[in-house]
This record gives sequence, structure tokens and C-alpha cells, in this order.
Amino acid sequence: MQPKIGILFMTSGWFRDVGLQDPKANITDEVERMGEEIIKKLSGFLEPVYGGILFSEKEAVKAARTIRESDVDGLIIAPLMWCEDQILRAALKQLPKLPTLLCTFLPYRHLSTFVDFQEMIKGSGSVGTLQASGFLKREGYRYRSVSGFYGDENVYDEIRDHCLALAIRQQFRNTRCGVLPFRCEQMSTTYVDEFSLRTLYGVELRYLEIAAFKDVAQSYTPAQTEVFKEKLEHEGFDIEVDERNLTEGIKYALAMGHLAESEDLHILVMNDVIDEMHTQLGLRPCLVNPHMSRSGVVVAMEADIAAGVAMHALRLFTGQSPFYTEIFTVDLEKNCLLMGHAGYHDPVNRDPAQPLQVVPDVEYENSDPFTGACVYFKYRPGPVTVVNSVYTGERLRWSVFEGESLAGPMKMNGNCHLFCNIALPAPAFYRRMLDAGVSQHFVVVSGHIRGRLKTLCEWLQIDFLDMTD
Repeated sequence: MQPKIGILFMTSGWFRDVGLQDPKANITDEVERMGEEIIKKLSGFLEPVYGGILFSEKEAVKAARTIRESDVDGLIIAPLMWCEDQILRAALKQLPKLPTLLCTFLPYRHLSTFVDFQEMIKGSGSVGTLQASGFLKREGYRYRSVSGFYGDENVYDEIRDHCLALAIRQQFRNTRCGVLPFRCEQMSTTYVDEFSLRTLYGVELRYLEIAAFKDVAQSYTPAQTEVFKEKLEHEGFDIEVDERNLTEGIKYALAMGHLAESEDLHILVMNDVIDEMHTQLGLRPCLVNPHMSRSGVVVAMEADIAAGVAMHALRLFTGQSPFYTEIFTVDLEKNCLLMGHAGYHDPVNRDPAQPLQVVPDVEYENSDPFTGACVYFKYRPGPVTVVNSVYTGERLRWSVFEGESLAGPMKMNGNCHLFCNIALPAPAFYRRMLDAGVSQHFVVVSGHIRGRLKTLCEWLQIDFLDMTD
């Protein structure tokens, strides 16, 4: 995903008119070069819509009209030296109220022992951003700020996260979430207001029929299921279920892929604990479809729409396949959470040092007509960030913590899982989570990225709680 961002770089026309930009000091050329360097760095992760450094209202109007016609995800405003409000206002009059990043690109790492007037003028962009901030705030613009030396890579990392969040915000307007077949009555914390979900985030719910899903699954031929089985074996799965149960599991894995494609889904949430699913299908459909996973579709169990939306957002933001879990129990001595969940899981998250298997569905193998066929693995070791996503009655809220997925042998049987060390003592961790009011479901991605996720939440209008320490 490459965000498309309108760029408004400005300097003062007045400096030129009154002769403060001394031609002998080459300030104009130096600032132009700085602007070009910034654009070059920005172009590494976004598509800039840029018309050069502006120093008049006429230029600002022209640049803004180009931005308006380009369907951008957001706007970067950066006075590279002080500039008059009229220039920025002339541009903004041509534009809708786009989400905006107000950037202070400082030209010096350190100042001379004595700062001459021309050097001061070149460094005066911060006067422009401070001045613009009051104007933007009073006129109701939604903006965030980034400041730092224009050659500092950390500045561009921060801008990258903001701009990616803006692109995700735009993409969410066309998000489709399939619900198979309806909400989960056993777990009312998972309920959402679908009208708010659509108006706030652009996520549309699509309710799917179990009978139609079954018809698709039963239409697959032995030749098609055999091809799928060969792909599983090629990808390294050790198959621990018999041919009859594997074949039935494969049919529903294929049907999930068909459903995701035919309904143009980004998210599939499955109410896998209702009697209707098990009496109609004879199993819980949860064998991974590698093609569907690679296409970017995320799957949440127990019809947890808020968790599914978080998985989709995290997939777009990190490029990873999120891991859907709940906290089973805790090792108090090691201060580690045992986390996992029954159902659909993408084996891209597996620990390569441990087995990758297809096993019977431990919860239903003795009660359903089929034993089921589930992926079974341990999550890879390393730093992780974990998100609990709930609908509060007004909007989504993410409660986020960081931890360490520990290496070692399989920790439990039946379900995909991880053994996660956390910073807070477990009783304090539980107290904070319970006081906040969360659900039982947690979404895991690799890396410590809670600060980055706070940026994402700010732009997506998701409340953010840091539960790390």
C-alpha cells in the first residue's frame, strides 16, 4: 500500500519582496535543495502530489487544485521558512478538509556560534508551523505534527506511519466483513453497532448463509480436494487425520476461499460455536486455505467483528498475518500467558523449529459427524504486540500490550498457541484489563510497535489504551 499525499511546502513571498532573501547568500537555492531532498525521501514510501515550493497565493491555488484532482489520502503542510497565512489559506480554500500532517523540517543539527540574519531566516520554518497550528486548530482541521532535522531517518519513519494510517483510513471505506451466519449469542461482548461501524470506519457487514456455504463445499470434486491436499503436503504439513476427515475439511477450506472471493471480503468472522453450524456441516470449518490467507483475508472466530476489524487494520499496517488468540491461563512464576484459540490460523506465524500439523478439532472431534481438520503449531519466538479490540458503545477501543513469545517445545495440544512473557506482574495485568472492560480475544503481531499503533488509532478514531507496564 502506497499512500498518495498532497504536499504543500511554503516560504515567504514577503522575504523576497523586501530583499531579505539576499541573493549572495543563496538561501532560495538552499531551501529548494532541502525541499527536493525531503521529497526524495518521502517518495520512498508515498506518492507525493507536489508542485514545488510555494511563495505566492497564485502558486498555492494552482498546487491545491492539482491536489484536489488527485484523490489524495491526506495532506502534508510544511513551511520551510516562515510564510504568510495568505499562502496557506489560498491553498486550503481549494481543498476539502483533508487529514493533515503539519511538519517542522529543521534545517540545522546545530547552530553557528553566532547566527547571522540569513542563517536565521533559513531556519525560520518553525515560526511558520507554530503560526499555522493556531489557525488550523481554530478552523477545525484534523491534524497531527512531526518535527525534526530534515535529514533524520526517524522523522521519516514517523511520517511513514502517519501516512500509512491515512491510506488505511481511506481504504476502510470499502471494507467488507462477512459474518457466517450471525452474531455470537454466547459472547455478547463481541456485539457491535453495525451502523456506527459503517459511519465511523466504513466497514460494511455482509451476513452469509450456512446452507449456501455448505452447497459450495459439497460441489468440490475428489480431483480438486486431492490437488489441495498435495499443496498442503508441499508446504510442509504433517497430516494427522484420516482421508475421510481431511477431505471434508478441505472442501470447507476451498469453500471459504470461494466465499471470500465471491463476496469480495476483507474479513470473515465465523460463529463457529452455534449448533446450526455443526448439525448442518458436521464440523467446524477451520482448515487453513493458504491462497485465501496470502490474498490478505483475515479470519476471526466466534463472530468477533471488532477483533476481525483489528486483524484487518493490523494486516494493512504491518504487512503481517495477525494471530487470533485468547488468554487460556498464566504461569505466575514465569509471568507468562498461555495464549491460543481454536479455529482458523495462518501457518506463516509458526515457529519453524516446531511441528506443523493438521490434527482433529479437539473440541468437537467426539461430538460432530466429522473429527474436523485443524492446523496446529506454536507461534514463532520473539517480541510481540498484542491488541484487544472491543466496541464500547461509541467506537472501537484497542487495549495494547507488548511481550515476548518464548522459544521452546509445544506448550499445549490441540490449539495453535504461544507462551508470552509480559512486563507487568500477571495479577496487575489482569486487574488493568478487567478494570478497562475487555473481551477475551487478543490479536498478536510480531515486533514491539505499540507507539506506532497509537498513531494508527489516532487517525482511525479508535480509542487506545496502553497496558504494557
